[in-house]
Amino acid sequence: MANEKFEWGFKKVSVWLVILLTAVTLGAYLGYWFLKERETLKTADKRRLIPVKVWWVFTVLLGISFLHNFIGGAVFTPYGNALFTSFDVIFSFYFLGLLYYSVFRVRDLLEDRYQEDIFKPWLLVLFHVWYLQFKINRLEGTGNEKQSFKEAVAK
Repeated sequence: MANEKFEWGFKKVSVWLVILLTAVTLGAYLGYWFLKERETLKTADKRRLIPVKVWWVFTVLLGISFLHNFIGGAVFTPYGNALFTSFDVIFSFYFLGLLYYSVFRVRDLLEDRYQEDIFKPWLLVLFHVWYLQFKINRLEGTGNEKQSFKEAVAK
């Protein structure tokens, strides 16, 4: 990858906006974040370690779960509600596994690109996509910025 000229296409978004959208959508934004960045991830991830197609499935499941939290009591009987909630719990654990797997693969991609340790693993475990977005916003050459962070600090 040293000979390649690769323009990272990560979109720089305010971390507070990412946190707010995650809270408002009850986590469904996390799936959307990976889908939004899929072109950059596909280009950067030559080994295809980040399962973008699985993120489509989980984003749909997160959307259904989001709707169920608001209208589930009005639509389902108590038995149906309990059944759906049990499936929701099962899918939540798979979602967390996929989330942490993908977050650490993105970390590997960025650290390989910059040839240095950028991320603290314990912060990735606690803050996942929020911490990724925070670091992406601070890295030079990772997105569509007009002026890199290092140039702004130098002035």
